[in-house]
Parts: sequence; structure tokens; C-alpha cells
Amino acid sequence: MLLVQVLFVFVVIQNCHGTVNLIRDLLQYNVAGHPVVHKEVEYAFDPDDGVKRSQMYQEINGVHGEKAIRRLGLGIDGKEMERLQQQKIRDIYLEQDQ
Repeated sequence: MLLVQVLFVFVVIQNCHGTVNLIRDLLQYNVAGHPVVHKEVEYAFDPDDGVKRSQMYQEINGVHGEKAIRRLGLGIDGKEMERLQQQKIRDIYLEQDQ
């Protein structure tokens, strides 16, 4: 009988500990927020970088990325010029059909 009582107390203590953890976790993660959220971090930030990088992107890839799309369409296997010629010939035939 004593063994049953000891087991019962052990189970109750375990459940109580689990309940306390559950309540603590609910409060911490839902009300106070995750601890990482409250960690302060500093980043080196230059507000002019966005303008500079935008200009670089537009020079390389076009205002809306049309040069990048054209390069992707030609492939990256070293046969870009051949494909470009094939596409120009194809475009001429498509214009004649219209």
C-alpha cells in the first residue's frame, strides 16, 4: 500500500511540474515573447547602400531585369551566341507569319 501511495505522489508531482512548465511556457512565448526577440543586436547599416546597389543592378540587369531574363534564356553552357542567332531567325519567321 505504501508503494502505491509513493507512486501516486510521484505521478502527481510529475504532472504538477509539467503543468507549471506548460503555464510558464505559455506565458513566456505568447505574452512576453521568445527570449531571442528581446536580445539586442547591432548591424552596420548604410541607408545609401540601397540606392547604390539598385543602380548597380540596373546597369547589369536592366531597369526591370530584362537583361537578366535575356541572359537566362540564352543559357549558361557556352552556346549563348548560337542560341541568340537561332532566336533571331525564329523571331524573323514569326514576324513574317503575322
